[in-house]
Amino acid sequence: MEHPHASDVEERETTDDGFSRGWGAHFQPSENYWVDCHMHLREEDAETMLDLLESWGDRLEAWRFRRTVALDGSPSTADAFEAAADADDRLQWLVWLDPDEPDLEGLERCLEAGATGLKLHNRPVIQNAIDPSVWHSAEWSRLFDRLGEAGLPVLWHVTQRLTEAPYTGGGRNSYWETGWENGCEFTNEDLLQSFLTVVEQHPETDFVGAHQLHLGFDRLDDLLAAHPNLYIDTSIGCFVRWGDRMYEEDRDRAREFFCEWDDRILFGTDCLLRTELLNETLYQQFLGHVRYIRQLRLPETVLQKVSHRNAERVFGLPSADPSMKGTLRP
Repeated sequence: MEHPHASDVEERETTDDGFSRGWGAHFQPSENYWVDCHMHLREEDAETMLDLLESWGDRLEAWRFRRTVALDGSPSTADAFEAAADADDRLQWLVWLDPDEPDLEGLERCLEAGATGLKLHNRPVIQNAIDPSVWHSAEWSRLFDRLGEAGLPVLWHVTQRLTEAPYTGGGRNSYWETGWENGCEFTNEDLLQSFLTVVEQHPETDFVGAHQLHLGFDRLDDLLAAHPNLYIDTSIGCFVRWGDRMYEEDRDRAREFFCEWDDRILFGTDCLLRTELLNETLYQQFLGHVRYIRQLRLPETVLQKVSHRNAERVFGLPSADPSMKGTLRP
């Protein structure tokens, strides 16, 4: 359906003998709430984490924010993340390990403390000109298999576009400029193929490609069809600035893609929560990602999957009660 309406609009056509037929006839599908699967929380004590989360959640509750998966846990901060998550169910978290630390013992410690997966980033690989096959070692293989056994995913920043992206504030040759100075000779395609090798070698483990792997929808169509354990998040690339409306051809192509792969797309924003960064710019970063999804005019079943259900399934999160403190939910 090109312009779907909320399911309750159709229900009122017949319920109560059609008594309320036509009431709220313009209502569109609306997300129950948002689970942000890609957010940073770079603090090391539970009290500061909770203060930040309270400020963030209380403001964005009006836009139906409900839960975040913070990426910045580590074996050294596991206790703090565990305490914060136990105190506020809006917080879930991942453990972040670098290419040179396939720490199975540290991963186990974090899983025991409630981590819901692993975050990897190829920035050190690019900047330090590390062979991308570093991820193919026996040590890393044990971690990937362990996550598969636990039913938990890997969220991975794999590639990095070379062009500027002034629409979202992205600079030219990020990471690559440093990498080239250090002798880096591989390409984004090399990084992608190394990643796909891991995805293929560990079919029981789910992998979420951050920032849509910096790929367009046509290439993603092929990759998602070929790899059933591959997912993407919406961070950075799926963004609309305030006041903008997507061109119809762009909206239609994105809508087609989201409807085709509605089980494989997770909402994420890449927002960075730190005390000194909690300002209007950061709130607008979250809302720009919400705006993109809303402009696609997705069917209700697709919208619920992308906004929260896919993240809950992939990260093993419990469903949440939508927050509602007023008469109306904005």
